[in-house]
Amino acid sequence: MIEFISLAHAAPEATESTAVAAGPAKAEGGGLSIDPFVVGFQALNFIVLLVVLKMILYKPITALLAEREKKIRDGVENAEKAEASLREATSIREDMMKTAKVESQSVMDKARKDGEGLKNSIVGEAQDQAKKIIDNGHQVLAMERAKTMEDLKAQAVALIVKTAEKVIREKMDSAKDAKMIEESLNSFAA
Repeated sequence: MIEFISLAHAAPEATESTAVAAGPAKAEGGGLSIDPFVVGFQALNFIVLLVVLKMILYKPITALLAEREKKIRDGVENAEKAEASLREATSIREDMMKTAKVESQSVMDKARKDGEGLKNSIVGEAQDQAKKIIDNGHQVLAMERAKTMEDLKAQAVALIVKTAEKVIREKMDSAKDAKMIEESLNSFAA
């Protein structure tokens, strides 16, 4: 082919002789003609080019596209799984919040009941202690009253004895004194 091109660029008088040597004469009128050999060779070149491109480019590109499609599909599936997990986690969290609220309410109710019980026991203990203090006060008062009565009796006896001595001006014996004191006290008590 290079030979044909170089011949075409040669001198014009040489073109006629080379054209005859190059092959059959072209149709007169300088029109376009189709050479079946060239068309077949170009078709063969095109088919070879397609086969080579298919082997070199098409298979790796389709593999790359398939891998990318798989990654996208996996990404969508993972996003859907993550969304489902998020919904599940949200429902679990809401359930836990409800459970915690119920538990905290029951703890507060129990604490309130325990507080009331503690208050009642403290009030009960205070009332028991106050009752004991009052009872002890009554006992002390009764003892003091009895002691005071004894002291009053002793003073009354002494006063009666002095009065009787002054009235009688004579001292009686102790047995008579005791009997007379006893009678005087009985008359006071009645």
